[in-house]
Amino acid sequence: MIGIGTVGTGALKVLTGHGREVERRLGCKVELKTLCSRTIYSKDLSWLPRPVKLTKNWKDVVSDPEIDIVVELVGELSTARAIAHAAINAGKHFVTASKQLVAEHGMELVERADRAGVNLGIEACVAGGTPILHAIREGLAGEHFSAVYGILNGTTNYILTEMERRGCSYGDALVEAQEKGFAEPDPTFDVEGYDARYKIAILAMLCFGQPVAVESVPAEGITRIERVDFAYAHRLGRTIRLIAAARRRYGRLEIFVRPMMIPRTSQLAAVTGAVNGVLLAGDKAGDTMVTGRGAGGEPTGVAVVSDIVQIARSVVSGGTNATPLGYRHWHPARVVSDAQHEVAAYLRLVVHDKPGILARVSTVLARHRINIDSVLQEPLQPKERMPFVMTLELVKEKYIRSAVEEIARLPFMAQRPLMLPFADLP
Repeated sequence: MIGIGTVGTGALKVLTGHGREVERRLGCKVELKTLCSRTIYSKDLSWLPRPVKLTKNWKDVVSDPEIDIVVELVGELSTARAIAHAAINAGKHFVTASKQLVAEHGMELVERADRAGVNLGIEACVAGGTPILHAIREGLAGEHFSAVYGILNGTTNYILTEMERRGCSYGDALVEAQEKGFAEPDPTFDVEGYDARYKIAILAMLCFGQPVAVESVPAEGITRIERVDFAYAHRLGRTIRLIAAARRRYGRLEIFVRPMMIPRTSQLAAVTGAVNGVLLAGDKAGDTMVTGRGAGGEPTGVAVVSDIVQIARSVVSGGTNATPLGYRHWHPARVVSDAQHEVAAYLRLVVHDKPGILARVSTVLARHRINIDSVLQEPLQPKERMPFVMTLELVKEKYIRSAVEEIARLPFMAQRPLMLPFADLP
């Protein structure tokens, strides 16, 4: 095992705590041989049931002829990729929790593993301890998916559901998430949607057999959501979640990460706290929902150890499973521009109140061929920063974006308008 941080420690606890169960399932032991970390000699590993070899150099691991499986949990992309190449070239089975490695170099790793006749384990890359990749690749291998929708980041989901539950601000919910260990000191990677972007790219590969360049996936974060948005959402029978989605539309692939208004009756609306949920829309089996703890050392450690067990089974049986991404034949993804999506939308404006505001905003929307569905205003709001909401009928998103740019320049605007699409979840 290379990398003994939060996930590495969690995986160690699962492996040592569930050792007897693993042995019963396999009919043999999985023995921890070597631990590697740059800070390995400063760690307290006295709780391990038996002594293991310690090293600061990962090359000691991949060159050891007694080691069958290399587990990489270092996080940093270039190092993770170097370890992957060296381990596979040395004929080692390889397990990783690096979503960036799999999203950006997954096909390459599959080809290398195939040539080397070794197994890859990637279950921990998406949704932590929730076995979504296995469910898609194995349990639903006979299905034809039309879409996958996910709440894939526990940090953002905790923040949004606390804002909704308690009526607190984004800033207060973020501080609490950091205090509880759900958010990093610098939360940018999570709250701006970048973490979920890697994960939805992996899910698109498994669901559709279409590799997607991560940088082509548009991502919007949750930092502009305010508590008043939940008040309006509830009036509309909705709530707000950060949704990562990929779906087939007319021979093309729509893929994005963004906060959306979703029905309060939808299955994803029930996913609260630091929990992940994935909704798969299938052709024959219908909709399948999988939820579970998506973050934390031990839940993710369960996924890591599950990969180890699966690989050990193949070693015992003398076989390999070199299709961790679910496909052997790939089709290039024809990604439709997000500006071409048709959406119905929630538009929240905060203004310095004066006569004629509604008329001027309506004129801008009409000029961009946008129809207004309704206008909502919470009572007793301050006149100097008064929020109100328009819901907009279905139209190409590029028209809404152009209108928002024009509305943002109007002299009575107190802040930039917020647009949230209504999600048409199954």
